Amino acid sequence: MSEGLGEIVGKATVDGVTVEAGVGGRLRSVKVTPQAMRYGASQLSRAVLDAAARATAKANQRAEQVYARVLGRNAAKVTAGLGLTYDPALAADEDFDRDWTRG
Repeated sequence: MSEGLGEIVGKATVDGVTVEAGVGGRLRSVKVTPQAMRYGASQLSRAVLDAAARATAKANQRAEQVYARVLGRNAAKVTAGLGLTYDPALAADEDFDRDWTRG
């Protein structure tokens, strides 16, 4: 099913912190702007965690979309069974990157 698809990723930016995560939440990259480095440790850690949660939600949502092509209506059950649930509010695509697969 995934042959030729590449890796599904989600990307999110919060307060100068950009996180790219794979399905299930594996972090692929974390980038911090010089401005964000000026935050206190608490605010910076919240920004990283928020960006990671949003990126993971986007990746999990996209995985569900890929499964839906094959499984139809059962895709949500399968992804939930794999632990790939997500909050739709976190997966909102205000910064949607059209190329969400990486090889």
